[in-house]
This record gives sequence, C-alpha cells and structure tokens, in this order.
Amino acid sequence: MKGVVLSIFVLFFSVSGLGSDHKGTEISFDQRQKSVEMEITSVQLKEGGGIILAEGNMGEYGRVYTTYELTADAGRSGGLVTGQGRGFGPNGSFAYASFSGIYHREGTVFTMHTLVRLNDGTQNLDKIIFDGFNRTLKHDVYVVR
Repeated sequence: MKGVVLSIFVLFFSVSGLGSDHKGTEISFDQRQKSVEMEITSVQLKEGGGIILAEGNMGEYGRVYTTYELTADAGRSGGLVTGQGRGFGPNGSFAYASFSGIYHREGTVFTMHTLVRLNDGTQNLDKIIFDGFNRTLKHDVYVVR
C-alpha cells in the first residue's frame, strides 16, 4: 500500500510540474570552487564500514575539517555515507555543514556523492573521491542553492 501511495505522489508531482515555469528552480551543478585535494588525517575501520577524517583549505569555507562515515551495503561495493564538516576562515568566520549520500567502490577507490546543507542555508552537491591505496582524497563542490 505504501508503494502505491508513493508512486501516486511521485507521478502527481512529476506531471503537475510539466506545464509550470521552472526558472529559478533548476539545478545547475556549476562548480562552487576549484577542486580540493584534502589531507587524510585518519581512517577508522569498523564492522560494516568505516570513518575517514580529512582536512584541507576549501576556498570560501577556509580551513575545513570533515568526517565521512561509510556504511557498506550487503555486497560491500557501495552503501551510504553521512558526515559533518567545519570551516574556519582567516577573518574569523565559521561554517558548519551536515551531509548524507551514497558511495560506490571500485577496487581501492571510493566515490561519494553527498547532498550538503550549510548553516547559512547554502546547499551543495559534493563529489568526493577517496583512494585508500594512494592515500588521496579529492573533494569537488557544486552549487545546488
């Protein structure tokens, strides 16, 4: 029954938006800032996943400290990722964010896609690539709002 209600809900909102003007509501996925190579400070393994801690200079957010918590699916080739980030700017500014999303793994490389909400209402779509063998982490930030 829940599946039927959800299907009707999705269909209603999909069809109801067809004739409307979408200006201002489109997602552009423009990069908010240049790609950032972050330093991995710690990797904590746990049953069914792990936690990656990283830090780096992230443009407008300043010096950022981030925690990525990965929870593997049954096949261990992907799963869910959640986390927090804190940014400290040179002028005393402070930003904090929460995010959640999904990841997939190919060999030693984990690619994460997260939806991020910052304390000022800014929303980003982030793509994070962690390579466990090479000990690298690349973080890209795209504009949602």
